[in-house]
Amino acid sequence: MNAHSTRWGYGDMNAAGKEIDELLNSSLLDLIYDASDPPTYIHYNGSGSTPDLLCVSTVLSPFTNRIVIEDPGSGHRQIVASIVIQGQKTKPHYSQRKSWNFKKLIGSFSEG
Repeated sequence: MNAHSTRWGYGDMNAAGKEIDELLNSSLLDLIYDASDPPTYIHYNGSGSTPDLLCVSTVLSPFTNRIVIEDPGSGHRQIVASIVIQGQKTKPHYSQRKSWNFKKLIGSFSEG
């Protein structure tokens, strides 16, 4: 999506960033982001940005921690979410299967 927003560390906001920002403002989702975390995308020239976002339910938001781990060789650092509820820590789940449905996501921006 290449969504830019000052809300997650970009110096500007583009149309895709505005759409995601509006989605976050009008839904029960929270963005888990800390400006002190390293960027999740590493450009070949050494610069970085944060196109990889972690959104969770507003119910889980207070219990959610976001950790950015090193680049596995893809040019993107991975985000690991940890949720602690009532003193019990969940184990991070690393999915081997990638399920990207961009048609569904893009369609959601053009609806309503």
